Amino acid sequence: MCADEDRWWPEQLVPKSIVRTREHGDPAYKMLVQSVAGLAAKAVNQGQGDEMVWVFNDNQDMELWYQAFLKRHPNIATNGGTLTTWELVNRFAERGIIKGYILYSQDKSLGQTSDHRAGMDRSVNVATSLAGIHHGIVVEESLEQEAIANGLTMLLDVRGKSQSWCFENYKDRFHRRMLCAQDPRISNVRDLAIAQQALVLFGADEPMESAMRWLEPLSPIAGWNGGDEFETTRLSTIYGHIQTATDWCMNLPILMSGSEQVTVPVPNKFDPHTIEWSDRRSCVSFILTDGDNVQWFQSSFFHGNPSYWNSPGRGKFPFGWSCCFASLAQLCPDAMEYGMTTQKQNDQFIEWGGGYYYPDLFAKSRPDQRELLARHASRTWKYMRRTGTRIIGFNVATVDSPAAIEAYETIAGQTDDLTAILVFQYSPYEAGAGKTFWVKDRRGVEIPVISARYSIWENSNRRPRSGTPSKVAREIRDTAAGNNVCHDWVIVHAWSYFQRVPGPDENSENLPQKYAPKRGGERGYEPAFWCSDRLPSVVHTVTPEELAWRIRMEHDATATRQLLEKK
Repeated sequence: MCADEDRWWPEQLVPKSIVRTREHGDPAYKMLVQSVAGLAAKAVNQGQGDEMVWVFNDNQDMELWYQAFLKRHPNIATNGGTLTTWELVNRFAERGIIKGYILYSQDKSLGQTSDHRAGMDRSVNVATSLAGIHHGIVVEESLEQEAIANGLTMLLDVRGKSQSWCFENYKDRFHRRMLCAQDPRISNVRDLAIAQQALVLFGADEPMESAMRWLEPLSPIAGWNGGDEFETTRLSTIYGHIQTATDWCMNLPILMSGSEQVTVPVPNKFDPHTIEWSDRRSCVSFILTDGDNVQWFQSSFFHGNPSYWNSPGRGKFPFGWSCCFASLAQLCPDAMEYGMTTQKQNDQFIEWGGGYYYPDLFAKSRPDQRELLARHASRTWKYMRRTGTRIIGFNVATVDSPAAIEAYETIAGQTDDLTAILVFQYSPYEAGAGKTFWVKDRRGVEIPVISARYSIWENSNRRPRSGTPSKVAREIRDTAAGNNVCHDWVIVHAWSYFQRVPGPDENSENLPQKYAPKRGGERGYEPAFWCSDRLPSVVHTVTPEELAWRIRMEHDATATRQLLEKK
């Protein structure tokens, strides 16, 4: 259900009570519990139940969001203590919410999780897809006798059934405004899929492309389809859908319930009047990657790792945090509120696309390509206005292609107070070399589209403008020395580890990534600071918004001053 056209995620009604259960270590039990939680949430949406399920696993961030959710909804009862798996099943079976079970086989294919492995058994995806339709929990064949012992009867045996069989026989009964892509090994986010009666698929083979074509444009793709990242995102992009990186999310039905009614505090707004325009030095901004990753922001970004928001040094220099606030406003507003209320003066949030897609390829397989991009840009901008973010960043296939320029024009044309658009190419990130394009918003005001000139990325010193913090610092110094003034940004790869090593050897900061944590490697915030700390006094580090305003002033001082007078 989704009554609000500004949303791309569906709505979930608020329950009257919540019961807790601990996540089991066995994957079969994890799948089963996810299906109970999904059916409970679906029953609340349909007015056939009033209780939902919280699955806990000691993740600090998710427990904080849960407590914040309960504080926002003080009338919700927390009933029943902590239930075991079969206590949970019996509770909802007695209420008629669980009608029986759907039998599937465990995937035993060889290879890494999230790879498109040969010989995958995807019958759990078939079972998950049909759970909401048949009101049945998903039961792996090793648990069947336990299900029978607890009084359940089999509704359907989908062992040996393919995802294509499921799609062809049931596609008229699935939600056409959300699709879930999930590895058959992973239990997460299946509760949301079941609650919304969404089709669940995994892999690059059919029926994935047919399903993308069948799905209504501008729909979110829950989970993550794995395989080659570019190809996975390209496929959803060309049909006008929004990848979301939600494959490890948990408890979204609860955390998103009633989110359309939540008002969150606006983060610290940057005031361009505070810029010292007499300071004519070159400037640079540092911006972290992967802010589109919803599951990261839900589960470990804020507290779970000192590389990011929980860095002991956060706030000591200006830094840009890419974020998915437009999605979090719909899925987990309490996580977003935490970021806003703990923001320091030097922290600045940048909306990362309103989801993951390539604007230059968006909806190219639809007849109304440009109109669809405009619609999504418009609803993203509405969320940006609510969350106080004034810069948006995009990953593009080709940063300076005619299709990219047209996409920038379309996106800017849906805004009326946007400070800038930041762009980086899928490969390599720094391909735009700092080039700025100019497009107009719907008022006719010029907006800069600023490409990344540099990237901090492990073991990439062979590329120009990319590599270790020390190498990037040297490149920034060289660029500043050869120009009167230059304003650029550095994209900081969130997952690249480095070690801080003084001296001129630019390769010494690299580490073998597999063993980097054990060797004291650091990533994220601190390596960006090391780079900033190496810069000469003729270059100063600024927030992304100050960078954008300085670029605007260099481009058209008269128009920029007139605009500032109105603020």
